[in-house]
Amino acid sequence: MEQDQRLTPLPNTSDLQSVSHEYPTGYSSFYDDESFENRRSLRQYFAIIYKRLPIIIALVILVTAAVAFYMYRQASIFQANTKIILEPRKPKPQANMPTVINFGANDINYYNTQLQLLQSPELMRDVVVALGLYREPNLFGNENTGIISGVKSLFTGSKTEVRKESSMPVIDTSGGSETGTQTPLTPEETARAANYAGVLSGGLNVVQQERTNLVNISISSTEPAIAARASNKLAEVFIAQDADRETQGAKKAYTELSESIEDLKSTIQQQETGLLQEMSSSNLPLSGDKGGELRATTLASSYKMWSDARDELSKIQATYSAAMDAYGKGDLLSVVGDNKAIQDARSENLKNQYDLDKRIEAIDKKINEAEEAREKLLTKYTEQYKDVVEVNAQIVELEKQKLRIQRTDSAKVEAKGQIREKNAEKEVLASLRSQLNAATQRETKLRSDYGRAEAAANIEGQAETKLTTLKRELETNRGLLDTYIQQQKQRELEISGSRPDNIRVSVQAETPIAPIGPQRNRNIFIAFLISLAAGIGLSFLMDYLDDSVKTSDDVGRNLGLPTLALIPHYNTTDKRKLGLIPTNGNGTGSTALITLNDRKSPMAEAYRHLRTSLLFSSAGKPPQTILVTSSQPSEGKTTTAINTAITLAQADADVVIIDCDLRRPRLHNHFGLENTHGLTNYLSGEESTDNLLKTYPGLPRLKIITSGPIPPNPAELLSSQEMKNLLQTLRGKYKHVIIDSPPAISFTDAAILSTLVDGVVLVAMAGKSSVHLMRRFKQRLGTIGARVYGVVLNGIKANSMEYDYYNSGYYNYYNPSETDDSTPFMDDSVSVHTTKN
Repeated sequence: MEQDQRLTPLPNTSDLQSVSHEYPTGYSSFYDDESFENRRSLRQYFAIIYKRLPIIIALVILVTAAVAFYMYRQASIFQANTKIILEPRKPKPQANMPTVINFGANDINYYNTQLQLLQSPELMRDVVVALGLYREPNLFGNENTGIISGVKSLFTGSKTEVRKESSMPVIDTSGGSETGTQTPLTPEETARAANYAGVLSGGLNVVQQERTNLVNISISSTEPAIAARASNKLAEVFIAQDADRETQGAKKAYTELSESIEDLKSTIQQQETGLLQEMSSSNLPLSGDKGGELRATTLASSYKMWSDARDELSKIQATYSAAMDAYGKGDLLSVVGDNKAIQDARSENLKNQYDLDKRIEAIDKKINEAEEAREKLLTKYTEQYKDVVEVNAQIVELEKQKLRIQRTDSAKVEAKGQIREKNAEKEVLASLRSQLNAATQRETKLRSDYGRAEAAANIEGQAETKLTTLKRELETNRGLLDTYIQQQKQRELEISGSRPDNIRVSVQAETPIAPIGPQRNRNIFIAFLISLAAGIGLSFLMDYLDDSVKTSDDVGRNLGLPTLALIPHYNTTDKRKLGLIPTNGNGTGSTALITLNDRKSPMAEAYRHLRTSLLFSSAGKPPQTILVTSSQPSEGKTTTAINTAITLAQADADVVIIDCDLRRPRLHNHFGLENTHGLTNYLSGEESTDNLLKTYPGLPRLKIITSGPIPPNPAELLSSQEMKNLLQTLRGKYKHVIIDSPPAISFTDAAILSTLVDGVVLVAMAGKSSVHLMRRFKQRLGTIGARVYGVVLNGIKANSMEYDYYNSGYYNYYNPSETDDSTPFMDDSVSVHTTKN
């Protein structure tokens, strides 16, 4: 019988069966509690904030410092106050009407209207113009700039108060704009006045004192002198404009009447001028009968000339069209007759062709002479004789020269001849086109002359009637002008009268001394609170968007799986203390053999906790074949598989670990073994297992099967019958079989192996592993009927809430100062010599 190598007795099967739950055996119902899914403790909320505390602090410091820097760079604000008495208008007495006492002195609509007019931008612009503030290019410094300019001013060396050291603006208090003597502003001054009016309007506040006729006008500005004078000038300009509004109706009527008079005078002057022009330009005949005969004779003569021009134009158009059709076909002479330009071009072409023929004839003569000389030489000598060779070369050269002349010079002569003839034809066409244009212009002119003569004949018949009509219109407008002048005199009498006195200044503004703002400390404190709230909100948003597993609660809440063990994270300092990284900086820093190198470390204790969780993960007996995998790469599955196998071997159990990661095997590197022979050799047909199993020095109960050469088809090998036979053979010889596999989401190897083992251990990296991918892998395993024992949460950081168990608590227990001389209790049943790789 197989020896029972479990560490401790397992609970009775009856006890396990008495527990009623709907989860697979070994799963805790605590993780699927609905009340637990949405419950978070105050400590967890604090952990979220503490995790991203540097971001919150940086955001708070940056925003608060920027606001403080901006606020203390802002100039001080001064406020000047002017009080005016605002009373309703008194009714005007009218003739033949009884005097009416106005009991509506507190008319709310009138007061609201006046208060709105006091705050109008147009009124403030008139104040700026009246004071002459538009002449100062940089009156308020950076006060009138936008948000972007304000931000830029944080990093510049200019401040608003610096302008005061140079010179104050020249303020004009003469009221030129009120008297109408203000000179027109340039476009730059107009824009500057509107800009300054906007700045002053931003600091304007108009308030009526309750149950009184007093209105307080206050202007806030960085310039105390400007604030005081602008406040006083605003009251003065408003009073003047209110008086203008009182007589605005009469003035408008007078203005409209004056414009009508001017327009009527201009119309009369134009009618008089038109009448004189019409009389001088009509040129009517003395007798109507003689005038008709003259117009008929003139029209007949003009029409005859136009008809002759049309006939001539038709002939020239026909000749030009025929010439265009014959152009380029050599038939142009048949259309235009004898043309000297075309005949000269053709004569020149014949002469050039004759000269070319003469040159070819001279070369033929030389060739014949050379051939006769060669015949004479051949009667005495052979072809190889030098004189014969020279004569042959001369003949060849003459033939080449003749061929070159025939090909090149002949083509050139022909091309030049064609061009010369084309040019001559173009000259003929240009001459015809000129004649056509001249004839067209003549016909157009004569047609226009005939049209004018016809129009003049029609107009002359209406000239006398038109002159009569113009005289009557002129007399009518002169009578209307007299009426308008009388009405204008009446409007002048209506406009003259006393100005209203219902608005007057009560208290003049004085130049303020003490500033009223800005509220620097309040704004800085508000910025601090807002940035702090934004930082906390950002930390919770980042936590909400983070899909990674962080704690064991996340595993139970999102996957419904138990956490078998929590593996702490070793930083560089911890690895150097353990000797994983030598002091000289060399070394890989691997923790794959941590349970051998440092058996008292928190990480070694965590793997022993994993061993215990696995031994009690199923009822009846511990699992024999265990697959260790992860959803993503670099999550510590190989390290977990190695340390699980080591802890089981340290508990006096025969263990074999198989490297089934046939894509990127790592097992042989950690144990320092060769990988020339391994699992792929056996799966490829090698039946012997003698060379398959390897032993690690210092741990004889642990056997290792490396991957062997990397195959091109890992999934097919792992799903083969040989793999099933191997696992069945190892089950009969070893208590536990630990299998390392590739990442589950990337490849199907883990899913294939999960159907061949007792259960699967899923390794996750805290803060890295995606809950979504792990849930998908769990669903895939559930579909194919595989069993998942639970999750090993790797990489627990020092700032985690679950780190204390393995860090401070564990080290305090093994602290030599707090223990006696006895050997600390270890749950390993045998002593194993640690060997560093």
